[in-house]
Amino acid sequence: MNSTIREQVEIKVEALAVNLSDDALCLAWMATEGKPAAQELALVRGWIMTELNNRLGDDLFDEWLVDVDDNGNGVNPLAYFALQVA
Repeated sequence: MNSTIREQVEIKVEALAVNLSDDALCLAWMATEGKPAAQELALVRGWIMTELNNRLGDDLFDEWLVDVDDNGNGVNPLAYFALQVA
């Protein structure tokens, strides 16, 4: 994919991600958990993570990134939205 097309795609994806509710964004993230590694999956997860970082802010985003459940798996980022100070 050349850089111009990639930039156009990223702009469209960012516009779509902004319109997702917090619940929908977190559901999209969780739907990617445990999937086999692939370049397309990495791109999608990157786009979702960018939007999560925008919404949570750096501190909560970083806390979420390092959080794991009892089985060592990543956790749903939705809980971190409740921690935001209004």
